Amino acid sequence: MSYHDWPHRRSTTALLRAAIILLTVLIASPQTPAQPTGQSRAPARPGEEPSQVDRAHAARLTEYLSNRFPQRITEVRLDAGTITITGQLSQPSADLQLAEVPMWEDITALQKPLTLLPIVADAHGRFVKKTERMADASRDRLLSAWAIVRRNGERYELLSAQHYIDRQTPRADLPPAKLTSRKGICGCPFDSADMQELGVGSVTLNIVLNDLIGSQSGKGQSDYSYAGRTWHTRDAAVARLDKNLKIAADHGWRVSAIILIAPVRKAPPDAWVREAAHPEADPIAPFVMPNFTTRTGVEAYAAAMNFLAERYSRADGPFGRIHHWIMHNEVSSGYCWTTAGDKTATTYLDLYQKSLRLAYLIAGQYDRHARPVVSLDHCWGKNLDKRGYAGRELLDRLVDFSHAEGDFPWAIGLHPYSHDLFNARVWEDSEISYQFSTPLITYKNLEVIDAWASQPRVAYLGKTPREVQLTEQGVNTRDYTEKGLIDQAASLAYVWKKIEPLKTISVFQYHRWADAREEGGLRLGLRKFSNEPGDALGKKPSWAVFQAIETDRWDEATRFALPVIGIRDWSEVRYTGKILPR
Repeated sequence: MSYHDWPHRRSTTALLRAAIILLTVLIASPQTPAQPTGQSRAPARPGEEPSQVDRAHAARLTEYLSNRFPQRITEVRLDAGTITITGQLSQPSADLQLAEVPMWEDITALQKPLTLLPIVADAHGRFVKKTERMADASRDRLLSAWAIVRRNGERYELLSAQHYIDRQTPRADLPPAKLTSRKGICGCPFDSADMQELGVGSVTLNIVLNDLIGSQSGKGQSDYSYAGRTWHTRDAAVARLDKNLKIAADHGWRVSAIILIAPVRKAPPDAWVREAAHPEADPIAPFVMPNFTTRTGVEAYAAAMNFLAERYSRADGPFGRIHHWIMHNEVSSGYCWTTAGDKTATTYLDLYQKSLRLAYLIAGQYDRHARPVVSLDHCWGKNLDKRGYAGRELLDRLVDFSHAEGDFPWAIGLHPYSHDLFNARVWEDSEISYQFSTPLITYKNLEVIDAWASQPRVAYLGKTPREVQLTEQGVNTRDYTEKGLIDQAASLAYVWKKIEPLKTISVFQYHRWADAREEGGLRLGLRKFSNEPGDALGKKPSWAVFQAIETDRWDEATRFALPVIGIRDWSEVRYTGKILPR
């Protein structure tokens, strides 16, 4: 959803497209923000260094994640309104207790817990404790973790990592999505004939939560109750979602919803976003991180997510279905696309992993197959802006949190655009390697993400490789000359042959259906501009290549690309060597 203006590429074109994006952001209304534009890095204000408070928090989190605690919670289950906590004590003691730790609490600075439960272990130190899901009519323990503590004066000493609900019995046993194709397309109206002619099997859908829900009733709104509070959903926004998701369901497409929150800006004092948006978020950025600093913030965010999951995970499917949840956008460029202010990578990821976990817990009430998806740009082993984060660094920390606090089946949503977005000849990419330390993951070295996601340490519960969804990427047409069009089409064929043998990659969402004037000179579409003189929305050769993917027309449709790329056989584009750890 963005295109990158690298610090070392201060070209006139780069500065122009940055200015275009900034202007778009500034004039966007509070309730309808500028939409992300194919691979852009909006020029948010120059960042300050993370504060001493933030750095101290990061140090505590690092110590917490590396701590070999003497006690352990092994599983937390939720069934029929009852939470069952199972654990193992290495040193049984009568003064040990289970502490409830809601998402808005800091586990590294635990205050007096909301709930304390006595632990009674057997002779082997094993214990099982049950408690009610609802603490009261307004507080749901679905969004709480549990930890073993011991009171020490006025403090509570932490003796285990906190552990969230691992699994729960959902409302209905929905079937998993069946992909008819790995192909997907971004920006094409769901009711367009191209969706069927191109043979897509999956779609993504932006959902800006500000547009969906509010705290005040009014005309064209419906009441929605969550955790003892009544919210108000906007009928027109819900109707638009219903329409698109029903079309997707009717055609059997797998849907990954992109969950976004616009900043507060000039929102009314009582607006939903004033509770739900992170209080340190930079207001100039297009989107922000949810607020995990207060109970009201977490519950406001959870209310919107619960509305979506409850409505779009019904067994009878009257409104369609959301299968996966892409949480926010390009968090490796979080200072822009999902800002929470100036944060270290550790404190930023702590916020983000809570958002992923909340999505898993909320959606899991209704669909056991629902998956939260991490959204990353192509910066992998290197942070190319001091305000951003390296993708691998964030994922490594996410793995640490998953190991410590209970693993859950998050997937990876990668945007592997080329190093130079304007160069259609993607096989010429530089600044990449076939190592886990590669600065970038682009089309040319996709084998790296496949290998990384398959490591036992990274795999879900150590067994199932992480799913990788290529949720946004495109190939540029430098111009509409024959060479420009053929280079794009050949590159698309190249990209597909790179993806084809990689087992962790489930979908390829091509960005975009048609060229857009607002993308700073990029022409990523399979069709030309909608207002192109004499050939509005004209099909490019890449349209036919995309259509031929996974069909018996492939060889004929892509034979032209071999000499363009400089190869004799498609097997030559694949890297078959060893992916090095460094």
